[in-house]
Amino acid sequence: MNKILQWVRGNWVIVACGGVIVVTLGLAPWFSGAIESSVQKTAEERARKVTEIAGFERTSVQLDVPGQEPRAGSGVVNASLLEQYRSASTKLQADAEAVRGLAVEHNRKGRGVVSPEAFPQPPKSQRETIQFEVHAKVVKAYADLLARLRAGGPPAPDAVGAELERREAQFITNTIRKRSRAELDARELADLDAELLKTRLVRYGERARELSFYASPEVLDVPGEPTRTQVATSMLFDWQWRFWMTEDVLEAIAIANAGAASVVESPVKRVVQLMVLDELPGARGGGEGSPGSGFTGDGVPGRRGIDGSDAGGEGSPPPPSEDAALGPMTIDASVEAPLDFARSFTGRVSNSIYDVRLVELVAVVSTAKLPRLFDALARRNFMTVLDVKLRPADAFDAAGQGYIYGTDPVSEVTLLIETVWLREWTAPFMPGDLRAALGIGGGIAPMGEG
Repeated sequence: MNKILQWVRGNWVIVACGGVIVVTLGLAPWFSGAIESSVQKTAEERARKVTEIAGFERTSVQLDVPGQEPRAGSGVVNASLLEQYRSASTKLQADAEAVRGLAVEHNRKGRGVVSPEAFPQPPKSQRETIQFEVHAKVVKAYADLLARLRAGGPPAPDAVGAELERREAQFITNTIRKRSRAELDARELADLDAELLKTRLVRYGERARELSFYASPEVLDVPGEPTRTQVATSMLFDWQWRFWMTEDVLEAIAIANAGAASVVESPVKRVVQLMVLDELPGARGGGEGSPGSGFTGDGVPGRRGIDGSDAGGEGSPPPPSEDAALGPMTIDASVEAPLDFARSFTGRVSNSIYDVRLVELVAVVSTAKLPRLFDALARRNFMTVLDVKLRPADAFDAAGQGYIYGTDPVSEVTLLIETVWLREWTAPFMPGDLRAALGIGGGIAPMGEG
């Protein structure tokens, strides 16, 4: 035993190392399990974080792009992406506002009303007389429009008759050298008739060279002379609105005829009739004496209310009182416009953003150049041709009435035209009774408001 103790004392380093080895071998399984558990836990934590990072990369994002369908995608949503989206949205919103402004400008074309004192609400002291002033100004506006566009009728029959009488007297006296028609023989009468026909055609030709196309107030939707002591302001505004529609269609004809020196060269020769087919609530019969529509009864809307109801039929709202003040008015241009394809192939119907009104145009057009009229209508304003009827026109019969069309084959075309009017600029001119009837905010308000 003593020898063992002496050896241990002499070799204590060996003994210590051996003890450490023995202890290590005993604790090795425990240390190994602890290390393995720690490593596994660390690995699992790292895998979870990698999964989270991968999940961020696959985050589903839906971007609402103004004027387009929402776009879906995946990616990392971070501050940089959000800033890019904000910048793009701001730019798109600015572009949308610019387009809206251009649309309003294109639709309005800088126009106002012919009688600013009458709209949206005339002074109460002028309620019983304002219709005469508005009517006179509207009639003058039609006359000025026709003059500006070089449109007019053929020579007046009375003037042509007087000219033929003078020419007949000159021909008998100076050429045939007789005193009266009664002294002429058959050959001389034939010569006289030929001379008078030539004189008539020359006069008609001179008038044709003065015009771009034939049109007169009688074939337009010009309101008749007021006969009542007081006319609803909605009817007065309808007179104004009808003039705007007529102006756009005639301006489109002028665009189609651009570059033509006279009727003979113009694609559009003559306006046979131009009329508005629908009427405003409270303004039934606003175009007094207007004829019916050639489209009525053929499955295409005829003279109807602007809201789609039968003009003057059941459900037509009575005009509200005009003795109240106008309330505040708002037009929300962000609302999506509804579509009804049962009404037309465009689907457009009157709504809180715009009004749709129908115009019928009957015109004599060079058959081969009819597409130029369609293009001109679309260029002038928000107008779409919904229906077309076409039939040959008799140029020889028209010449007998003073209309000279030239040598091109011509057709009489009847067009149903859809016109769109943005309320953003039309509604401020509308009287309160019309705003209330159309459901526009800012109609009749109690006295003392607005």
